[in-house]
Amino acid sequence: MRNISPTQAMARQARRLLVVGMLLALFGLVILAAWFLLVVVPLSSAGWYEFLKGAALVSGLAILLVAGVLILRGLRFPRDNPYALRMAEYLARFLDYRYTFIRNIGRRGLGYVDAVLVGPPGVLVFYFFRRTGAYYSERNLWFADSGGKLQPISENPTQEAARDVNALRVFLAERGITNVPVYAVIVVVDPDTAVTVRQPVIPVAHMPNVQAALHDNYLAADRIPPDRAVATVRAIMEGLA
Repeated sequence: MRNISPTQAMARQARRLLVVGMLLALFGLVILAAWFLLVVVPLSSAGWYEFLKGAALVSGLAILLVAGVLILRGLRFPRDNPYALRMAEYLARFLDYRYTFIRNIGRRGLGYVDAVLVGPPGVLVFYFFRRTGAYYSERNLWFADSGGKLQPISENPTQEAARDVNALRVFLAERGITNVPVYAVIVVVDPDTAVTVRQPVIPVAHMPNVQAALHDNYLAADRIPPDRAVATVRAIMEGLA
């Protein structure tokens, strides 16, 4: 199995966030410098002048705040996904050269996807569920299980995974790649996280049980020829490496 990560693209995205953040910070400082001059060297006592000073102060601080958020995001932007790395090591135990595992996919029109697997059965989208605790899932609904009391959770893995599947289908169709089935799996990454599942719309499994969960699903049959799999990988990777 080929294991690919577009690390250069992720580094470019991090640099882009840092550059935009620093440029905004510079712009905000210029506005604050202008505000300081307006305060130190008053040119008028009219109402519009006071409004101008106030607007300069507020806008300068707001721009600096946005710049700080972008710079922080750039510094913290992930260079790789440790869960995807572990998943790749696991899949390599039983998948052959016909499969390609792509980690950390972030593309315009597609968004960010943890990982995808492309092979003879089609495309498999991975969604890593990172929460800890106890959960109950029935079909496409998810709840936190607090001693038998169920509360809906804000992050619905089934909906998130389905959104990734639909986005990838549209992404491939726009590039002329059709008749490629797209599946999904929700991987529970914390071994201590308990998930009770009933009639899942998308398979749910802890990492050591992913192969069994996909046996009657994604891995049940070969569905696409090798040339279509290659074209699919090329479309996803184009512009990322």
